[in-house]
Amino acid sequence: MAGNISSLGIGSGVLTADVLDQLRAADEATQIAPIAADIELNQQKQDAYSLLTSLMTSFKASASALSYDTIFDNKSVNVSGEATVSIDAGMDVDSFTLETINLAKKDVTKLGAMTDRDETLVASSSGILTIGSGEESFEVSYNSTMTLQDLAQAITDAGGDTFSASILQTGTDSFNLVVSSKQTGANQALTITDTSGNLDAALFNAYDEATNPYGYEKVQEATDATFKYNGILATRGTNSFNDFVNGVNITLNEEGDFSNVNISLDKTPIVDEMQLLVDSYNELVSNLNDMTDYKVETGVEGVFNNDSFIKSLSRELSSMMTQIFNGDSLINYGIELNETGTMSFSASTLEAKIDADPEAVQAFFTGSTDTNGEFSPGIFTNINEQLVGYTGPNQLFSSFAEALDTESKKFAESLENATASLDARYAAMAARFAAYDSLISQINAQFSSIQMMIDAESN
Repeated sequence: MAGNISSLGIGSGVLTADVLDQLRAADEATQIAPIAADIELNQQKQDAYSLLTSLMTSFKASASALSYDTIFDNKSVNVSGEATVSIDAGMDVDSFTLETINLAKKDVTKLGAMTDRDETLVASSSGILTIGSGEESFEVSYNSTMTLQDLAQAITDAGGDTFSASILQTGTDSFNLVVSSKQTGANQALTITDTSGNLDAALFNAYDEATNPYGYEKVQEATDATFKYNGILATRGTNSFNDFVNGVNITLNEEGDFSNVNISLDKTPIVDEMQLLVDSYNELVSNLNDMTDYKVETGVEGVFNNDSFIKSLSRELSSMMTQIFNGDSLINYGIELNETGTMSFSASTLEAKIDADPEAVQAFFTGSTDTNGEFSPGIFTNINEQLVGYTGPNQLFSSFAEALDTESKKFAESLENATASLDARYAAMAARFAAYDSLISQINAQFSSIQMMIDAESN
């Protein structure tokens, strides 16, 4: 009997915490581990979903850019000649010739020379110098104490935005006062009159190559620019103007110049955006394939292998890019799909299309408006709208995200409940183990006393 009781091991360490841990580990393997695995898979799905939304956003950004007319607003200007031409955004494709006959010029008048810039002017008394420009006239007050430099400053102050004066040393003892209009054009011509007649006569003595080489002369007449646009004669008061052709800024630089101007569509932004679209598509589809694939040889499957919504995305995207739209297809613009689903792009094919008919390419990409004001969307308008159905607020992707979040909360609640249930169960078992261990310890103690009495009696 003693051997039978001893073999139970109760009261000698069998009912220990290690036993409880082993029992709990077995229960956790069947009750907790599956829920933990579901939580881990859900987290992997959420991480994968975040990547998908990012890649889909990049793909949609390129589709959206190609759906707007603004990408066709970029134009390049080629000028064979000395004229300078630039254009405003949205200018139509065009070509024209510019022939510069005369450049617009300022009015430049040189007064007669004085022997010193700081020499006091010889004037009998104070007076008025009148300078006319167009329909305006300006009065400049002077007096007998002013120097040539003082008179130049007084003229500049009176002229404001219309004319100014400076002093040039034209000889060893020759300083000429030069009055210039600040703007070009025939209406900027200046007339200078000593109204009072009190200035030194040398200032107004006419130029003569032999007898008065530093005398008064009109150095340059104010003139308009004269030019031909596509053979049509025109004039402007300045050499730089933007009011001749709407959206075109022209600067004439050299008389006698003949410039050919060609305004063409800048293909680079369109080609670059198309390449970005293709690269985004390939990265998106590649990740979709990894997330939905099942590898037989390894038994490894993607996180969305069993999700029909995600698995259908690759097919939907392929259909978008290869659809026949208004009797045409992106395949004719350089897009191709190989047997593995990888997309390629031929930039030269698209560039040739643009060169041949830029307006037709724009209409196919972004849409067009007919004579009745009816708008027909382009293929990228259509693709962009389809993608909004996935990525827009309260659309398919947001619904999918909400489902993942709901599933995550459900798993977290299940894990919490299962853990609480095991905690309660093993707390009760620990209490029972402790009670059993105490009872068996008492029985063992009592048996030890009886055993001693039996052994004593036997002896």
